[in-house]
Amino acid sequence: MSEDASELSSRLRHELRHRLRPMTGRDPGEKDRSTTPLELLYDLTYVLAFAVAAEQLAHQITEGHVGPAIGAYAFAIFAITWAWMNFTWFASSYDNDDALFRAATLIQMIGVIVLSFGLPVSFDTTAEGGSPNNLLLVVGYVVMRVPLIALWLRAARQDEAHRRIAVAYAVAIAVAQTGWLLSAVLPLPVPVIIALLVVLALGELVAPVVMERRLGSPPWNAGHIAERFSLLTLITLGEVVAATTAAVAALTSSRGWTPAAVVIIASGLVLAAALWWAYFLVPSRPILERWPARTFGWRYAHLPIFGAIAAVGAGLRVATAAVEEHELPVLRVALALAVPVATLIIMIFVTWSVLMRSYDLTHVPLLVVSLLPLVAAVVLAWLLGSGEPVDPADGRSLTLLVSVVVLVALSALVEVVGHETVGFSHTMRALDRGR
Repeated sequence: MSEDASELSSRLRHELRHRLRPMTGRDPGEKDRSTTPLELLYDLTYVLAFAVAAEQLAHQITEGHVGPAIGAYAFAIFAITWAWMNFTWFASSYDNDDALFRAATLIQMIGVIVLSFGLPVSFDTTAEGGSPNNLLLVVGYVVMRVPLIALWLRAARQDEAHRRIAVAYAVAIAVAQTGWLLSAVLPLPVPVIIALLVVLALGELVAPVVMERRLGSPPWNAGHIAERFSLLTLITLGEVVAATTAAVAALTSSRGWTPAAVVIIASGLVLAAALWWAYFLVPSRPILERWPARTFGWRYAHLPIFGAIAAVGAGLRVATAAVEEHELPVLRVALALAVPVATLIIMIFVTWSVLMRSYDLTHVPLLVVSLLPLVAAVVLAWLLGSGEPVDPADGRSLTLLVSVVVLVALSALVEVVGHETVGFSHTMRALDRGR
């Protein structure tokens, strides 16, 4: 058998037969490592969870429960994103693609679906003054994370070089999961539960940093992690496209295809494309492959990034509700769109700074100019909206709504144009300083 045929045979034997294999750790320096089909399938369940959270956020804002909705949404985004990050961290280190790893991953996907069913309960309870945590949501979280505990313990048994850190991760997840469960079942006052949830979230964020500094890191691959985060960002942006389609469908069902409908769908698609463009102007993979130690700060910056992207979809859903129900003022729509877009633009700036280890003040004018259309959208809605609900039959009201959507899309477009014209040189200067 020729060398090429032998190599092909060995590759197919590995890819097509998924018997148990040693979980001894992947090569952290492996070049051009790509996302697996199983990881992509896994991500799709999380995008579903993001969509449910965004839909609930939009519903509660529409009902006027803005403060509780934001609180419940922040809790939901942390729970969803942190579980995803935990699995991604483990898979980057120990994905051996055997039958046991696949089964554990599929079980976690079931947990994501169960958690998604608990999200409406979480938002409704929070709107009534209760805790965002509930038993159904925790059951989903348990199903998501218990298999991960078993996988870390398996890695600890089979990878002697990283045994201590693998055991530490298993213990940390088990302790945190116990805390989440207790916060849902104990009859504690709501302020105490909220405080407990905040402490648990902070503990989960701090624990990996402390553990890896003291015990060393598992063999995660920085380039692979960068690709995983980028792909989830890309898939989550699909929620913005879906929300844009829903907004236009609501408008065309009441008035047919009008210039306003065309402008809104064009603006929504421009918004999604511009946010995608802006995010991928940050050179995450090549920088993290060169300096893997920067991965921790970079990944934590993605917690608000994922939440902001999904919230942009929620803002477009609020615009849909404004057109369908004729009860929402334009100002509420403007805030629902402008706040998450502003958050995302700011976090792209922060992510660049963390990644490049540079706080280039020459980026500040670009950041300010990018945010100006968002400020204009809110001010315009405040001055001309007069608190009256959006009425598609009223040309003035509809024009104001369209203007708000256009200004929000313009903000993201300014961010892209600015980075393409001046941001590149700033990145190269920061890279030269880093060298």
